[in-house]
Amino acid sequence: MREPLERDSEIAHIREALDAATRGEGRVVVIEGRAGIGKTRLVHECRELAKERGFGRLQAVGDALESAMAWGVVRQMVERSVSRYSGELREKILAGPSGAALKALDDAALDPSQAELARTLHSLWWVAVDLSSTRPLLITVDDAHWADHSSLQFLVYLSRRIADLPIALVVATRPPMDNFGPLAQLSVSADRLLPRPLTTDALSALVGGHPEVITALHAASGGNPFLSGVLVDELAALGLPLDDAATAEKVGTLGPSTVFRATLGRLPAEAVALAGAVAVLGTHADPWQAAELAEVGDLPAAVEALTAANVLITGEHLEFVHPVVREAVLTGLGPIARASLHARAAKSLQESHASADRVAAHLVHAPKGTLPNAAEVLRKAAATLLSAGDPRTAAGHLARAVDEKPGDAGLRAELGRALLRVGDAVSAHRHLKAAAQGLPDAELVAAAASATAALEGPAAAIAELTEAIAARPDGESRLHLEARLAVFRSFLPDQRQVASAHLSGYAGLAGGTPDERTLLGLLAQMGRYEVWPHDEVATTATRALANGAYLDDATGSTDAMVAWLVALLALMAADGVDTARHEIERARLKVRAHGSPIEFAMVANASLFLNWRCGNMQVVEAEAEGALAAVAHEDPVSEVISLRATSTHFAVYAALERGNVTAANAFITAFDSKHADARLTMPMIWLHEVRALIALAEGDARRAMSEAYRQRDAMHQVHVDPPTIPWRAVATRAALLLNQQELALELATEQLGVARKWGAATEVGAALRLLSNADADARLELLTESVTVLEASPSRLELARSLVDLGEALRVARRRTDAREPLHRAIELAGACGSAALQTRAVEALEALGDRPRRQITLGAEALTASERRVADLAAAGRANREIAQELFVTPKTVENHLGRIYTKLGIAGRRDLARVLA
Repeated sequence: MREPLERDSEIAHIREALDAATRGEGRVVVIEGRAGIGKTRLVHECRELAKERGFGRLQAVGDALESAMAWGVVRQMVERSVSRYSGELREKILAGPSGAALKALDDAALDPSQAELARTLHSLWWVAVDLSSTRPLLITVDDAHWADHSSLQFLVYLSRRIADLPIALVVATRPPMDNFGPLAQLSVSADRLLPRPLTTDALSALVGGHPEVITALHAASGGNPFLSGVLVDELAALGLPLDDAATAEKVGTLGPSTVFRATLGRLPAEAVALAGAVAVLGTHADPWQAAELAEVGDLPAAVEALTAANVLITGEHLEFVHPVVREAVLTGLGPIARASLHARAAKSLQESHASADRVAAHLVHAPKGTLPNAAEVLRKAAATLLSAGDPRTAAGHLARAVDEKPGDAGLRAELGRALLRVGDAVSAHRHLKAAAQGLPDAELVAAAASATAALEGPAAAIAELTEAIAARPDGESRLHLEARLAVFRSFLPDQRQVASAHLSGYAGLAGGTPDERTLLGLLAQMGRYEVWPHDEVATTATRALANGAYLDDATGSTDAMVAWLVALLALMAADGVDTARHEIERARLKVRAHGSPIEFAMVANASLFLNWRCGNMQVVEAEAEGALAAVAHEDPVSEVISLRATSTHFAVYAALERGNVTAANAFITAFDSKHADARLTMPMIWLHEVRALIALAEGDARRAMSEAYRQRDAMHQVHVDPPTIPWRAVATRAALLLNQQELALELATEQLGVARKWGAATEVGAALRLLSNADADARLELLTESVTVLEASPSRLELARSLVDLGEALRVARRRTDAREPLHRAIELAGACGSAALQTRAVEALEALGDRPRRQITLGAEALTASERRVADLAAAGRANREIAQELFVTPKTVENHLGRIYTKLGIAGRRDLARVLA
């Protein structure tokens, strides 16, 4: 087959995409244009070029009917790769990536949560990784404008993570209907090809004929290759030669609709009826089912007539030669005939025990009352669609189900919840309120309040819930509403005191139910922000976590996972590190087995906080980098922005401990470039502290003071003052550099007061050290107390800092012998914590005493970055690259690149020597 005319540029782009994928550099190509412009031909050309290069190939075609079926396009790809095999070979294929994909889709159908959708997308991404592990992979999707929403979400997910995979993704589509949907998102990372209409010269080369006829054909078709071919076929059917100039006058009387009517008009009645049935059944229509639907007696004759007329192509299934032909057939049927065929299709599929989503795809176009159990079929199909992340189509199914059974409050409730996920709070509120009147269900009342919050804000939802609670007796249903009320109050700074008083009434809960754990988790967060005694906060947080039960509650909900994380942070801030460590390891195992990048980042955030609390800065750095990498391609929703802010915060801490101010600045700059206009979240407030620390490291005390005060003002605005992220500490250091001694003493004294109110050894010890810098007269006494207090703290790094300060103070006081022991110990602790900056300070202090401590030289394993060390340890333990990539939520290529740098730094040839070098 010769290459398409006037498509040299497009084919060159496709060749480059395939060549790049061969090099392991993934590419996305979107071929966009109106019907008949030649998109399908380019996709076919792409597949032929990939075949020549030895690519593995997956393909699918979107279909208007199947757009309402969850994962239709993805299933089509997988099932096509399996269907042509049987017996042992089929079983072997199903035991590999294809089977893993089908299992991921089946698992997703069991859980309609948004969290499960994220896990499914990640699982499918791994299937693509595995399929491309032995040879480059081409994935083509034609007519993507008709692809189902869930499959399009996967294509977007893959496109964002394709850069270092040997995969070419080629998608052909008509121009997107909006600028916000998955197809529009797909174009962002794509090489976008826009095939232009053919010129008259190309049309002449394609069909031949008299110049005047060619000009007339070009004007009538607009240079559209498919429509040009249809017009040529019609001229031939009418006996009008292309090489006769007189034919040009006839061309102007033809149009696409005239042509299709004329084409079908020349066919036998049974052939026309069969074409209508195939058009209604959709892509890959089963011939026998179509014949039954159309009541065709002689199927072979009807099929032969349609293929001869260039309407259908045959094979295992019946397909139209082009989507435009199918659309014309559907238009010719008229709405009543179409509805009748859809009704008969729904009944036939129901009798053959087809899946609910396939039956429902016809039901929504059929007359009401088509099936006696229509509402249940639509409800089941909607649940599958929700699990696949398509709430809009699910809401459409449920709306039709409510029409079938208007008195079913449960159906109305499901419709309301689906509309909430769509973002249609007005309709959701109406349906949820109506459902709540029919079902005295606390969850419905809470869901209606969520709609109210979306419509009128949290304050209106609070008023609605308060009224509902007052009308209910004590019991579990009331407690559920109390928990939702507490959640809404947590969003409003002016509700802080009311929320505090409200939550305090639940301090005695045992944490035996999800609602109790929610209230206790919020109470622990409140205690941390309002500086309650740390032991009370630790006890409350421990009961909220309930030995893993709170984590189990979070399954299926990103919001619930955030609540778990918040409770865990409160516990760690209160020095409850042992319980937290057990909780984090349990969560890590759960996420490793079946988790999403966002869930991985949440667990990493918990781990980096724990390790910062304990002073393990190498782990902090690795966890922060891992979390940032995991969510690098996620949509910037508030949870993702908060995760990035926290990871950035601690990544800066780690960089400063290494003495690398440039890297610290790079982390902040990267965050700001992505989220300069983002809505403020609590973790973003804390970034003022690290900006101030960077300013101090650069010697800019005034900028440091300004950033510290910006954090103070932001904290005061929301009525929080947690001692674990102390703005006063940075402000005190800046004030000292600016020779503002009285201000420094005032701020440091305030910080000690807040720390003592909190009571955790870590904050008290650090505050004593801070005050020692501002109070020269009591410096030695304060530092001695600081070291004593920090001995009981889990933070080895804070202890090392106080030991260095104490050693330096003793040297200045001419107690040189006494100074040596704390400095030697500080060197040892700073090294173990991974703080090169602090270790250097301690070494220089000892050298000032005349000692010659051994300076640390970064050779061998010590030269590895934290992320490299993590990969090296896993590889040394025998983990394959794929296993390491899965555990760290990165690509195998990323692991491969890490290992390449590791081998170079360690001076070894490969992983066989890793264990020896790292020992």
